[in-house]
Amino acid sequence: MSEPKTEPSAVRDTTPAPGSAADPAAPARRHWRTLAELSGDPAVRELREREFLTPSEEVTEPSRRDFLKLIGAGAAFAAAGCSRKPVEKILPYIRMPEEANPGKAVWYASTCGECPASCGILVKTREGRPIKVEGMKEHPLNRGGLCARGQASVLNLYDPDRLQGPVAVDRASGASKASTWASLDARVVQGLQQAKSAGGRVVLLTGTLTSPTTRALVSDFMAAFPSGGHVTYDPVSCDAIAKAQELSYGERLIPRYRLDRADLILTLGADPLGTFLSPPEFARDFSSRRRPEAGMSRLVAVESILTLTGTNADTRYRVRPEHLLGVALALAHELHVKNPRGPMSGNAAVGGALRDAGSDGMEREAGLPAGTLAALADELWASRGKSLVLAGPQAAPANHAVALQVAVNLLNSALGNDGVTVDTSTPSFQAQGSEEAMLSLAERMRAGDIQVLLIHGVNPAYSLPAALGFADLMKRVPFVVSFADRVDETARQADFVAPDHHYLENWNDHEPRRGVRSLAQPTIAPLYDTRAFQDTLLSWGRSLGVAPVAATTGTWHDYLRESWRKESFPRSNAAGGFDLFWEGVLREGVWRARGQSDAGSGPGAFRPSALSAMPERASPAAGALSLVLYTPVALYDGRSANNAWLQELPDPVSKIDWDNYVSIAPSRAKALGLSEYEMKSDVVTVDVGHAKFDLPVHVQPGLHPDVIAIAIGYGRTAAGRVGNKVGQNGYALAQATAGRVGMSGIPARITNTGRIAPLACVQGHHYTEDRPIIYETTFASFLKDPASGNEEPDQEPSMWSRHEYPGYRWGMAIDLNACIGCAACMVACQAENNVPVVGKSIVLRGREMHWLRIDRYYIGDAETPETVHQPMLCQHCENAPCETVCPVLATVHNSEGLNIQVYNRCVGTRYCSNNCPYKVRRFNWFDYSHVREKSIRLVLNPDVTVRSKGVMEKCTFCIQRIRDAKEHAKALGTTVQDGDIETACSQSCPTQAIVFGNINDPKSHVEEMHQRPRGYHVLWDLNTRPVIAYQTKVRNREEGAS
Repeated sequence: MSEPKTEPSAVRDTTPAPGSAADPAAPARRHWRTLAELSGDPAVRELREREFLTPSEEVTEPSRRDFLKLIGAGAAFAAAGCSRKPVEKILPYIRMPEEANPGKAVWYASTCGECPASCGILVKTREGRPIKVEGMKEHPLNRGGLCARGQASVLNLYDPDRLQGPVAVDRASGASKASTWASLDARVVQGLQQAKSAGGRVVLLTGTLTSPTTRALVSDFMAAFPSGGHVTYDPVSCDAIAKAQELSYGERLIPRYRLDRADLILTLGADPLGTFLSPPEFARDFSSRRRPEAGMSRLVAVESILTLTGTNADTRYRVRPEHLLGVALALAHELHVKNPRGPMSGNAAVGGALRDAGSDGMEREAGLPAGTLAALADELWASRGKSLVLAGPQAAPANHAVALQVAVNLLNSALGNDGVTVDTSTPSFQAQGSEEAMLSLAERMRAGDIQVLLIHGVNPAYSLPAALGFADLMKRVPFVVSFADRVDETARQADFVAPDHHYLENWNDHEPRRGVRSLAQPTIAPLYDTRAFQDTLLSWGRSLGVAPVAATTGTWHDYLRESWRKESFPRSNAAGGFDLFWEGVLREGVWRARGQSDAGSGPGAFRPSALSAMPERASPAAGALSLVLYTPVALYDGRSANNAWLQELPDPVSKIDWDNYVSIAPSRAKALGLSEYEMKSDVVTVDVGHAKFDLPVHVQPGLHPDVIAIAIGYGRTAAGRVGNKVGQNGYALAQATAGRVGMSGIPARITNTGRIAPLACVQGHHYTEDRPIIYETTFASFLKDPASGNEEPDQEPSMWSRHEYPGYRWGMAIDLNACIGCAACMVACQAENNVPVVGKSIVLRGREMHWLRIDRYYIGDAETPETVHQPMLCQHCENAPCETVCPVLATVHNSEGLNIQVYNRCVGTRYCSNNCPYKVRRFNWFDYSHVREKSIRLVLNPDVTVRSKGVMEKCTFCIQRIRDAKEHAKALGTTVQDGDIETACSQSCPTQAIVFGNINDPKSHVEEMHQRPRGYHVLWDLNTRPVIAYQTKVRNREEGAS
């Protein structure tokens, strides 16, 4: 983060202005974006009047001298423009690759390696270089969707800050110098042999490995070191779930959670739609039950901070993280003690554990309305066998984490959810880390018990609590090797760095869930002198000559094929030989074992003895602040902090990018005299005792007033030129206690520094004139009248004559009930259409370049609002206001209903942007697309023009994809069929909220959605006739409840 400006702090008066939405005498505003808008701040009215956040230019009268200078400069530039451009020769292939066809894309089925979710993907390559990653429809987990991080992972391949070969590191200074693989291998093998001879322990520390073949190779390699071991560590941990499953049912595992089978979902601090375990899978399952035409599930969230899941909840309650365990036990008390109906109601151990967990006392302690928990328990019981209770593995304090999961297991067992919505027959392998094993390793390092430490896929010097001092502990290990792709915070303390391939350069396999296997294949030759982690282990193992690895031959690819020949091929229905089977799996991308059932089964009977270890629940002091460290949707655990697409992706809830911050509730901010106004925020010092740092404040509606929240993943110091010094390292504030890493319920203090720092929040860049943007209703009202909440009239008079569309007419439909606000569509659009990154300073001026944005609206008061997410892009209006004001016809209407932007006509008057009521046009104030690093240019899509300075741009409905589909249909002698064209945003959407197609086809899906009673057009009253139909938001709750 840049050094905060030392401006005097000023507390703004938040008293509602007369006539504002917050004024009791004024009619309540239905939807609002920012607290300034809610309070009726005069600055918001001023912004509405001037329309743009920052003025285009100063309006001044030029002097005669300045006028002559401009005329002279114009003549000089005109003359310069007549000069010849440098000659660039196009070199043809000497021998063209068999699969290469210039101008045609080649697609590879693979598996995403950005995080352990291991979603199936299709990789688009052009002339041998990957340029786009999309979800694979055939993969049973993500089923075509892909998260924002998966979409952005292709940019990491071309990161110019990746190591270009092995390096040796000076552990004293952290400086590195280039080495060779031969010298590195010799030195590492020598170190391993010395450690083995001396009986020293060799430890391999990795993140979760979803590859069964890689795990087998690791096991074979570590067999050479009987006193060593393999430790798995995940910064974003699910260890508490696995430990609780072991206590409750006798087997350590992570169940498969079936949101698609649940009529009622209760989350206790969990964020399955955001960052928990397998977000694209959960998002798809959740959205499949949120179509009101086919019936709706109900989501209730009990949480401390406003998560992405919480923004999509039908009912939401705020509690402190210390109260989550009490809420779970109180629900169990309702089912087993107060109104006994659960199957273990007569069990003495259960009754004893729940004796003092009454709901009345818990409601008073947590500040919940009386009767809330009893009503929720009744609702769960009514949905038994069709409900699901989920708790965040790191949402409660460290000493509550396992106990909370045990209580959740008791609830799911009592409700008959085991084997239905909680499936242990096909458990998840997406989170295998053990906090106990990691902290035990740290203690062994402190004792000098580790001789050699090999580190792959994790960055513990960055992601472990500062109090643990892992970087200092590494100095006690004689020999350390990292497999990082750069000299990161951990690699600085290593002797050597043996850089691994990017996953798009490497072979691998993945099994994210038992019985579902997929392959990852290289889509490009390694860009640099890197080597696969697995090939490195094979090389070292053979040099040692004692492990099972010594008996192998060939490369990692050969090892992988042989493993599939022995393990998977015999369990398949392949009629041919192994080579045909292997090619088939590569082509399909995913393989499932023969005879595998999707029915699922439960873990067996719940063990009441698991409740014996319930901790004492001491009530926190009244008004004491509790810190929650949460995982952000964009940066996750910080591994891709050097990815500019992700840094500039606004947080789905706060809408802030390029920083982390201290989120605080509006009431608490007012009490402490803290403010955030016009993207300038008070800077506070956050102190947890063992660590402290300064961060700007973000006043976040929906946050518990006794909670402050900070995102992890920021504060990198060795990520690269993009990610370094952006924000502060939230991990440093975490606790390490009793074998657990605590990320929530951390006692904290904050003090105002008196300084102010900028926060780049995109949500306040544009405001509407209180026009109808969002329509919503309740499920009960929808069942009575499917058009309820929709205020758009059937027909509006118009002075304009209608356009005729004799052939295709392209349109879109967006279901607000399915959209969860995950922002995957934003990154997909950016990757597909070469949308540039502009940086924090330009975003602060309101000049971000995203063609598609997700607007977040609140409804209700500032403390407990409801939330709606709305994708907003060019509406391709039939009566487009931008077309009538362009003096050079740079924006025109075509015969298929598209609003076309002709770049080489545009002279940059920006009249079109001024006249667009949706504010979706973007102007190139600078030459943003000129990238100095050549490697970054390789990610550009050659089918889309790279825009230059002075040119307007906007959504084109991916016209290049429309063209390709039309040419393909023409070659087949047919017309484009429904579903043949998917825009980048619709293809990537994990929830299928966006549908694209030909609205002239009455049988098309998009036209069917246009004709639904829920369908409406944004700002229909302006008679712009948008071609995008939104579907009314439907909440599954009682009228008037929230």
